[in-house]
Parts: sequence; C-alpha cells; structure tokens
Amino acid sequence: MRIEGLLIVVVALFWGSWPLVSRASGQGGPTGSLILSLASLIPIGAAAIFQGNGVVLPASGPLIRLLIAGMMMGVGLVAFNMVANSEIDASISIPVIDSAMLIVSAAGAIYFFSEPVTTQKIIGITLLLAGIITLRPS
Repeated sequence: MRIEGLLIVVVALFWGSWPLVSRASGQGGPTGSLILSLASLIPIGAAAIFQGNGVVLPASGPLIRLLIAGMMMGVGLVAFNMVANSEIDASISIPVIDSAMLIVSAAGAIYFFSEPVTTQKIIGITLLLAGIITLRPS
C-alpha cells in the first residue's frame, strides 16, 4: 500500500471519529471549537518536529492564502461543531455536512485547478448528492 493509501485511512478514521467524540462532550459552538483547534496543535507540532524541518513560514503569497484558508477553516469548524452538537441525529448531520464539503471540494478543484471532469467524478458527485437527499434532516 502506498503511503497515501495509509494516510487516507488515517484521515477517514480520525476525521470520521472526532465529531463523535466532540458530540459526546456536549460542548458545541465557539468554546468547543477553540478547544478542538488548540488540541489539534499538539499532533501538528509533533509532525513538524518529527519531519525535522521545524516551522518555516512560506513566502508572503502562500502565507496569505494559508491565513485565508485557516480563517475559512475556523468559520467552518465553529458551524460544524454547532451542528454536530445540535438536536439533529449525528448519523444524519455529520455525513450530510461531510458529503456537502466533498462536493464543494470536487467542484472547486475542477473549477480552480482545471482538473478534468470524468465519468468517475460525475458518478461520485451524483452519489454524494443522492446521499445528502436521502439523509437530509426532516
């Protein structure tokens, strides 16, 4: 298995599980999101140290894009954490949000990075939409 395959499994396990652990805490909203963000710095820092490069800031262009992306991630995290801790069943809210996010990512990659529109991508996006429609909160 290529390292990317292993990393996909790690992402699926951890990103699929952390919202459940967060919901079990009962702490949604900005406070829960702040604690999640601060705790996330521990493995990020450990990875930077393990990689051996330390923390080197990129040039101003990439740095500005990363700062904007980080702010977008923060807004999304607060909203996600509020919904994940809401009255909507976690088995509905979390997969619907995740599927919608994947559709935005796929469409954005096609639009902004000129990635090809393939039959495989069309089928995948269609299945994601079908999942959202099927699971949508009533």
